[in-house]
Amino acid sequence: MRAFIIDFDGTVTREDVGFSIIKNFASEGWKEIGQLWIDKKIGTIECGERLWNLVKSTDKEIKEYANNFEINPGFKELVDKINDNSYKLIIASDGYSVYINEILKKNGIENLDIFCNDADYNNGWKLSFSNKNEECSICGNCKRKLVEDLKRKDYKVYYIGDGYSDICACIHADVIFAKSHLKRYCEKHEIPYFGFDTFYDVLDHI
Repeated sequence: MRAFIIDFDGTVTREDVGFSIIKNFASEGWKEIGQLWIDKKIGTIECGERLWNLVKSTDKEIKEYANNFEINPGFKELVDKINDNSYKLIIASDGYSVYINEILKKNGIENLDIFCNDADYNNGWKLSFSNKNEECSICGNCKRKLVEDLKRKDYKVYYIGDGYSDICACIHADVIFAKSHLKRYCEKHEIPYFGFDTFYDVLDHI
């Protein structure tokens, strides 16, 4: 049995949507909060809550903005390939449902298993992290637990990602497809991986 875990920001999408939302909609102070996270002085959950408290735009405005982002070429074809072979596919993101669901829907890609954080608007943003690891504050959404759960069920796990939130999880996978920060991490630590730019590169290997 095969399972494919795919990151969203910068992987399914060509750009990091969550970062772009903060950059364009948050009031002053977001850079300083982001630097605290980079310096590991605060975890992802605290960082996310503090950043989204600076966003005064409504969910309608955020969703409209999210529709400007393109998905990476070949993603639809990869989804079709996975479904045709009855493999498991999970979108795993440390980002937020408010824009992930919107972008997938816009591109006609629905009914996927999505493992992410939630951001709900009601006169302000409320975040929830239902997949957090109580013993670790690095990520809001523990992707490593997802990989380990699938491995225990005897899946061969293929991990596709690009960023910091993918590092802890991917090293437990059987096959890694990496670009950007994740690619550099794999190279630095001599972890075997396949490089990719678009999902057509992934399709070439499976």
